[in-house]
Amino acid sequence: MKSIYFSALVLTLTSFSTFAHDLSIKVDNVKSTKGFLYISLHNSDSTWMKQGIQGQKLAMTEKAVNVVFKDLEAGDYAITLYQDENDNGSIDKNVIGIPTEPYGFSNNGGSFGPPSFNDAKVIVNENKEITIYLQ
Repeated sequence: MKSIYFSALVLTLTSFSTFAHDLSIKVDNVKSTKGFLYISLHNSDSTWMKQGIQGQKLAMTEKAVNVVFKDLEAGDYAITLYQDENDNGSIDKNVIGIPTEPYGFSNNGGSFGPPSFNDAKVIVNENKEITIYLQ
């Protein structure tokens, strides 16, 4: 009987571990170490460009930035990020709405407006590493 419980426990633990993937993000083209970097993780079109399912805020102490979202279920994810250089809690924009602080998206879209969730999504079905270039 103990071996049945042990087998069930092992099966349960291994099945959970197969769904736990890490998404590592290298942020490149960092030009200053002012302020904070805000990173938001999204898993659907309904959260895209709104509050994500997870977020991180990092003090910009160096130009080499790496961020990890741990233990994600397999699926589609997209990242938005921006560097809040003046630490006012939001991305600054000019009078016509173009960001004046560095920003980026997964798959490096968004040169002429934000990409769609579909264009920015990355498939996470194993540990994955991506690079996002600040614009």
